Amino acid sequence: MTEDMDNEQLAEAVDDWILVEILDGGRGNRPFRCECGMPLQYQYIVTHKKQNKTYKLGETCLGNYTRLTSEIIRDIKKGFHSIHLERDELLLKIYRGEKTDIKEFAGIEIPQSYLEQIEHDIPLLDKQLKKLHDQLHAKRMEELQKQRQSERERLKEISYQSRQHRTSKSCTLPYYYSYHSSPKTHSHLCISYEELIERHLNELKQIRAKEELIPAGLRKDWDIIQDIVRAAKRREEVDYSRFKLLLNNLKIPLRIQ
Repeated sequence: MTEDMDNEQLAEAVDDWILVEILDGGRGNRPFRCECGMPLQYQYIVTHKKQNKTYKLGETCLGNYTRLTSEIIRDIKKGFHSIHLERDELLLKIYRGEKTDIKEFAGIEIPQSYLEQIEHDIPLLDKQLKKLHDQLHAKRMEELQKQRQSERERLKEISYQSRQHRTSKSCTLPYYYSYHSSPKTHSHLCISYEELIERHLNELKQIRAKEELIPAGLRKDWDIIQDIVRAAKRREEVDYSRFKLLLNNLKIPLRIQ
């Protein structure tokens, strides 16, 4: 390599080199030697394709020989370190006879590369298992949220049915009158909001449409009618007899049949 090489020539020259292995003597140890004689912790074994020659270099000489930057060399070192760790983990798992049982991951999508690895009796790495466990946890949390939502809806329906039951229980039959024990109170009819609307919705709509024509003396009656409807909607007991009387009084001047 020379200083006057252009980028294309430099790239071609770099491609001539193959990184075979990185040896690590351990922290604080320098058991290896560079071609220049320098003791090394990390020894980079590289081969020059055209020369068909192998060199054992330190980081500085590796940069001088191959023209690789220090940043690239650090990345290479990290990559090889990661590969060695995964290789050692895999060998240890195989030595222990570990197998990966994918039954526990039923219900989630397992990458095809994982399945092929398992089919060849090669256990999954811890980082691969973590990815699957994370997927499984996310799916279970999603299912749990759906179950909780379903349970809330069920409890809401039970509460509604219970209120309906208490309302209907106070009446023997929905169309009969039941009087309070005190003679001073008005007579009441046990009737639900749904029954009230079913019977009188059309009349109420007609009165609403002619609201401006209600005589001044009957406007208060119209307010009372609306209050009774709202009370029935809140599942409160209403004076149905009074409701019908006031409704009929309004229908006459407004000519509602």
